[in-house]
Amino acid sequence: MWQAMSHAPGVAADVAALKPLFHPDAVVAGARPGGALSQQSGTAFLQSLQQSRPKGFYECEIGREVRWYGQFATVLSLVESRPDPTQKQADFTGINSLQWYFDGKQWQLIALYYYLEQKPGELQQWPLAADARRAPAGTCL
Repeated sequence: MWQAMSHAPGVAADVAALKPLFHPDAVVAGARPGGALSQQSGTAFLQSLQQSRPKGFYECEIGREVRWYGQFATVLSLVESRPDPTQKQADFTGINSLQWYFDGKQWQLIALYYYLEQKPGELQQWPLAADARRAPAGTCL
């Protein structure tokens, strides 16, 4: 998911790779510190990613915690974002809460909730559960 959202300057995200991951009724919501909650349909979110952007956007997952029961799963994903993949320091870190549903054939995203850090490095200190996977900052899982 994060690789498909990442792109070079002047290029759009790989929406063709992302679209099958999103349930038709998916919701995407998020906030920045002190900001209002924004919410949109998964379809609107994917449409917004079809536009090429002047700056690059590279998202790297550095932490993940997964909990599932039957056909439902919740994934907490800690990511770093930067405009250049060779840039050592991330521009920001974000936490994503993803809710997935398995329809018997494939997992599809039902909801994606994100929050961007308030202070650089703040979320990198986020305590993952003991059995969660964690990579050093700047290193993708």
